[in-house]
This record gives sequence, C-alpha cells and structure tokens, in this order.
Amino acid sequence: MNMKFVVVLALVGVALTAPSDQESVRIRISQKGLDFGEDVANYMIDLVQKQALSKLTLPNIASGSFKVSNLRFGGLNLGKPEITIVPGTGIKWRNPKAQVKVHGDWAIQTLWWNYGSLTLNTNLDVTAVAGIKAAGGKLSTNSAQCGVHFNSFNLDLHNAFFTWIAGMMEGSITPEIRKAVCSELNKLLDVTLNGVIKGLPHEIAVSNIFDVEIEADSNPEFKAKHFDVSARVKADSQNGDVTFPFVPEPITDDAEPTGMACILISDYTLNTASYVALTAGKIQESAPNAQIPAGNPILNTAFFKSSVPKFYNAHPDSPIVYTVKNIRYPKIEFDQGVVIADMPVEVTIKVGGAAVAVLKTDLTVDGSVHQANNVISGSIKNVKHATSIVSSTITGLTAADLEAAVDEVVDKTIVPEINKVFKTGITLPTDKYFTLNSGLLQSKDDFLKICADVTLTDYTLAELKKVAENLLG
Repeated sequence: MNMKFVVVLALVGVALTAPSDQESVRIRISQKGLDFGEDVANYMIDLVQKQALSKLTLPNIASGSFKVSNLRFGGLNLGKPEITIVPGTGIKWRNPKAQVKVHGDWAIQTLWWNYGSLTLNTNLDVTAVAGIKAAGGKLSTNSAQCGVHFNSFNLDLHNAFFTWIAGMMEGSITPEIRKAVCSELNKLLDVTLNGVIKGLPHEIAVSNIFDVEIEADSNPEFKAKHFDVSARVKADSQNGDVTFPFVPEPITDDAEPTGMACILISDYTLNTASYVALTAGKIQESAPNAQIPAGNPILNTAFFKSSVPKFYNAHPDSPIVYTVKNIRYPKIEFDQGVVIADMPVEVTIKVGGAAVAVLKTDLTVDGSVHQANNVISGSIKNVKHATSIVSSTITGLTAADLEAAVDEVVDKTIVPEINKVFKTGITLPTDKYFTLNSGLLQSKDDFLKICADVTLTDYTLAELKKVAENLLG
C-alpha cells in the first residue's frame, strides 16, 4: 500500500514539467522570471560567441564595379539580451548593443581592378519576436519577426584613396549581415527550441502502475506582466485509455506571480492517478500490527464485555482480527488553506477466522501543505470518520456499539500511513534541473499554487552548454 500511495501523491511532482476549461496544470511566468531568463540566455550567448567566429559566414558580394569577398567575423559581442512579453503575441528578444567586427577583401574596378582588405565595426540593435502555439497536445515556437537596426556602421578599407566607395558598399553589406543574424535567431527559435521542446517527455511511465500523459491543451496566453502555459496532465492505464467520471474544475486565479514563476496544479491531476492506481481493494491494512500490538484490549472480545455483552457472550474471551480495505479510490481535494483526502473503507471484524461484522467507514483527512526547496510535504490537522453497519452475525449490533474500537483501528492503520506520506513529502523531479527557493505555497479552491524563485543546478548548466555548443552545428 505504501508504494502506491506515495506514487499517487508524487504525481504532483510529475505534473511540474500551460488557460482553458481542460487544463489541470498552469505555469505562470512573470517578468522577473524572464529577467532570470536573460541571465540564462547571457550564459548561453557567452558560450556561443566562443564558437561563432569560426562558424558564422557571410556570402561574397558583387555589385557592378566592386566586389567584396572572404567576409568573416572577427569579433562578436551580443551583450546581455532583454526578454519581454508582447501581449497577445509571444516573447520579444532584444540585443540593443550587439557589437560585430567583420574582416574581408574588396575589389573595385576603375581603369583596372584594385584590391585591398577591409575591417567593419558595427553596433546593432537586434530584435526578434517568437510566438508559441499548441497543436496536437504539444507546444512549438515560431519566429514571428526579426529586425536588425544599425546603430553605427564604420567600414575601413585601409586605403584612403578609395574611402569614397565605403558608402556604396554599406548598402550591399548591411542586408547580408541582417540576413545572417536573423538566420541564426530564427534557427534558435524554430529549430533549436523546438528540438528541446520535442525532446521533453509527453508520456512518463510510473513503474508498472500507470503512465502520466502531458498534453498542451491550448495556446499560451500572453498578458502585460506575465504569460500562462496550460496543460492537461493526467494518469492513464498502461493497458489502454481510461475514461474518468470527473473533469478538471476551472483554475481561477488572475493574481500576478510572486517570484519568477507560479505552478497551479488542479486536484484533477492527483485524482486521475488515484483512480487508476488505487481502485477498490488496492489499499489493505490489518490489526494487530505495530501500532496495535497483540496485547491491545480491542483485540479481544473481553473489551466489549460490558458495552456489547451479546458480542462477548457469542465469542467469550476470543482474539479479534480487524482488516481494513478501501471501497473506492481516495478522492483528493484542494480547498482554501487545506488539502482533503476522502476515502470510504470497509472494516471487517473477525473472530476465529470468520467475519462477525462488516462496517463501512467514511474517512476524511484534512491537512496543511508546506514547501522547502524541492520538497512538498504536509501534516494532518483533522481526521473524521462516520461508520455504519453493512452486515453482522450479532443481532441488533449497531455501529455505535463498535465505534470506539473501529475508530482506533482506522486511526492506527490507514491514518498513520497517510500521515507518513504527508510528513515525508515528495521531492519534485525538477530537483535535477533547478531548486525552488523559499516562496509562496497556497491551497486554493480545487488547486494548489506554488510560487517561487529558482536556482539552476550544475546539471542544467551543463545541458545548456551542450545546447549552446550544438547551436551553430
């Protein structure tokens, strides 16, 4: 029972890897998050620039009486980019002071051909806008526009006599630089990022219990100060598709993010896992056990000698065994300030190996939730149960007659296991990629909200380095 219960609650973590009425997970990125993205991009740019000089090329240019050839980048400093939101469209990437140096050769025809070398120093303002769409359950980026403005253009032909030709060459060289710069940006947006997105898992096997399916169900929504990415995240059987008797409740939250990002997780996501993995009878406990050792009074009919004499008289001084199993999957609900687990269980009282009474107990547990780095944990605050008789061999036996014993059995079999999972918590699988700093954790109406800043791990920095190294091919 422990493993499956842990796996179900751990699905909160799996959901963390995008608004419509179909979503069950929403990721909200703030401008602060994009500012952090600028630092990450600057890290990658620094790596790319080390390779770019030998990889980037410009074509030869021939225009009437002059030619420019053997153009090669001699210096490149893109500087830290600015990343902002374009409401309703996507993300804008801007390098306002990119510095480029180009070396090459020139030739000009007068009465004969004259030859020389050139050095170009230019300062660029580069802007690119990328849109993000959802199609077939997956996200993809597309370059919406790219612009290159020349803040300065200083062309030295190293020949004072032919300096006048520099102005003519500018009109031919600048379009090629624009084309080269935008080509690399478009490659980044259309090829590299889409390759990374395509490589992200959209179906994750959780042991041999179930699969987790992640589908982008709608286009991201770009607002003035943040953007939302929604997804339907659910568990499914490894033997076929499951039709669930419930749908996600709308995630209603328009608050601006506190921190770099917020993750909003619907209780629908947890309930799909619970529905698939913890069907009736999957959770079973019994007493005596470590919490109710053999010497406990409720494990002998003598406990009922005064309170339920007809039970004692039918089975005098006889040992009792209690078995507990779930009647249906645990239903999990986030509410204001709490997380609630509701699960009916069947309690069977056995004497001499035969069932004397079968009872139904509606168990409800509510607790608080806590976050420390990448660990989400909690603690039980209240336990409630209501018991009714299903069947009995003792005529006139009522639930009230057995309430004290049944309450203790439930509290010391099922409840400790739930509490153990709550206290241990789950380590989000994102801990491999980043650490969640202290932030905001709130249980809302039908969803859990986590907002925090992040710190990248050494593993992520190494992976970013690989992407940068492969960017120029």
